Amino acid sequence: MVNDGGVIFLDTLGITLFRVVVSMMMLLVVMLAIGHRSMGEMSPFDFIISITIGAVAGALIIDQRIEILTGLAALFVLGMMQIIVDWLVIKFRALNYQLNLKPVVMVEKGQILKKNLRKARMPVESLLQLLREKDVFDVTMVELAILEPHGKLSVLKKAEHAPITPDQVNINVPPNSILIPVILEGKLQEDTLQGMGFSSQQIEEFRKQHEDKIHEVFIAFMDQNKRVHIIANNVKEQGIFLH
Repeated sequence: MVNDGGVIFLDTLGITLFRVVVSMMMLLVVMLAIGHRSMGEMSPFDFIISITIGAVAGALIIDQRIEILTGLAALFVLGMMQIIVDWLVIKFRALNYQLNLKPVVMVEKGQILKKNLRKARMPVESLLQLLREKDVFDVTMVELAILEPHGKLSVLKKAEHAPITPDQVNINVPPNSILIPVILEGKLQEDTLQGMGFSSQQIEEFRKQHEDKIHEVFIAFMDQNKRVHIIANNVKEQGIFLH
């Protein structure tokens, strides 16, 4: 028999599980409604909303004194606030400048702008690190470096230090070849192959012909010339061609 303590524990566990499921479902709906946005792309307002949404969802799960409907309503309102503000920012550019940080010029004509360093509250060591991440180890090579609102540094090198492109020296180069995954962890991606123009019959013939090899493939990519580039699980494979 389950004693009173066990019954209380099971009741608490059931209620908590229900709150977790409901909160996560509502949180997922809200985040999908807000749209794609990575941490590096968040404005200060986005960050505040995200933190608040997480705090509300956590409180709703842990604190059973909070009514579920109250917590869900709070999540809904926060999500709507984010959507409305996003729309207003797109509609009114002046609001965008108020809510989001502005780009700041950090380096101009090889000279670090100390005033803008202080404005961005960035130590010079951090700026040098960002420059190194852009393969710049000599600040005098930089024509312009701009700190973007989301913390990334955009760098334009001086003309004499910029890499030479084929069109500058009149060299014809072949177009880039896009590699598309057609086998993933030993499974043939039939929909992908059909989208590339292969018929069901061709796909089935390929499957039968290479049935003993496909399951050994970790990932296989196909280029525009219909050549397959294979990354095997344990052994190296030669290229397989579809005809």
